[in-house]
Amino acid sequence: MKITTRIILGYGLLLAILLGLAAYQVHAIRRMQSINRTVAEMDFQNSLAGLEAMRNFDLVEEYARKSFALGDADYLELLREYRRDFADDLRNLRNRAAGGAKDEIERLTRQWDALDARLSASEARLIFDRGALPEAIQQDFELIGAQLRSVYQANLGSMSLRVENARRTGETASLVLVFSTLAAVAVGGLVSFFIFRSISRPLAHLTDGTRAIAEGKFFYRLDTSRSDEFSQLARDFNAMTRRLDELDRMKKDFVAHVSHELKSPLASMRETIELMLDEIPGPLNEKQRRLLDLNRQSGARLTALIGNLLDISRTEAGVMEYELKSHDIVALTRDVVDETKVQARERDIQIRAVLSETPIEVECDGHRIIQVLVNVLTNAVKFSPKSSEIQVRVEAVRGLPDNLPASTFASIAGSDHNGGFALITVSDKGPGIPQADREKIFEKFYQAEHGKKARGQGAGLGLAICLAIMQAHRGAIWAEDNPGGGSRFCILSRIYQ
Repeated sequence: MKITTRIILGYGLLLAILLGLAAYQVHAIRRMQSINRTVAEMDFQNSLAGLEAMRNFDLVEEYARKSFALGDADYLELLREYRRDFADDLRNLRNRAAGGAKDEIERLTRQWDALDARLSASEARLIFDRGALPEAIQQDFELIGAQLRSVYQANLGSMSLRVENARRTGETASLVLVFSTLAAVAVGGLVSFFIFRSISRPLAHLTDGTRAIAEGKFFYRLDTSRSDEFSQLARDFNAMTRRLDELDRMKKDFVAHVSHELKSPLASMRETIELMLDEIPGPLNEKQRRLLDLNRQSGARLTALIGNLLDISRTEAGVMEYELKSHDIVALTRDVVDETKVQARERDIQIRAVLSETPIEVECDGHRIIQVLVNVLTNAVKFSPKSSEIQVRVEAVRGLPDNLPASTFASIAGSDHNGGFALITVSDKGPGIPQADREKIFEKFYQAEHGKKARGQGAGLGLAICLAIMQAHRGAIWAEDNPGGGSRFCILSRIYQ
């Protein structure tokens, strides 16, 4: 998983947690509002208790007047009962009281205690003395009635105040929560965006750099103008590429120098072997001739390897020379096939050439194209089983082949090809090339696995040289499956206009 993807997922999780927290807080606020509503209901119950006290007090006053007026024992008993009820109402109000209502209820209690004492003192003579309520008791009833109304209004005011405060608190909390959540999401989004930008760009440059180094472009350098950890990483990367460039240059110089220095003594050795095989120094027996012939073959392979090393060095240095002329690709292919038939016959392999009957003129360096054909056809002979057949076909095509790989298509499709192409295919019955190796086999020193290594297989430079030659000719070379089993190499050259 990419680092930027991990960061995005991490911040996404953070934002999800914030949103979850916001949802929880909304739920908590609603629950608080529910509790406040419960408290408000309790205030409402207090108001109901106040109304009940007012009703019972009215009954106390009514039966007090009746008791004083009539002196009836039944009225006196009812008066006592309503006095007890009112006293219970006062205790209930006192237990429920909160805020400013407490003082009003305490004042009401003191007034009631005074009135209750007067009524108790008057009970002994209520049956005998008939008449209106005494002035003092009358005043107490008026004061308590007014105080009861004050207590009731205080309860109503407390209830309204609590409800209003709860509503305002809930609304304020909700607004603060909404805006804080939006701010957190916005800040989190901005932070994520800037962090993503600050990381993704240098990572993209580093990725391009590593890809360039993997392709052998050791001149690639990263930007070191930043002032963070990526700047230090870029400086280390550039130091590494400079060192790799130096080592690569030293390697190329060493290979080119050694290869060049080996050519002269190797040529002398081969010339000496040829002289001995021609029996100029004296006659040879069969065993000596066989040993010298093996020596000559080894020298030829070593000469070819040195030539390949020199060609690779020239290609990498950009000094490979090409002499482009018009050549008949059919004739060049026929000559290579005829030369290779001798080697193929030793392994009981048949080479069948299907060539165009008319010449196909291409603009090329004939020697280099022959080098490509020899390399491909020699490889086909090496990897083909005994008693099999290799087919070589040469034909002219008007447009780009449908089986042209995408990587090759991109480099050749944009240029002019109105004259068409010459297509050479070499098909064998060998073990084939895995899909994953079909591009890698054209890299230097790379060899596809074919089980046990074939005798004389080489160092893995031939196809790399072939690719460089065809690219210099604005052509292409690629490998694919042979429909009949094995591999098929395709060589595409531009027809001369």
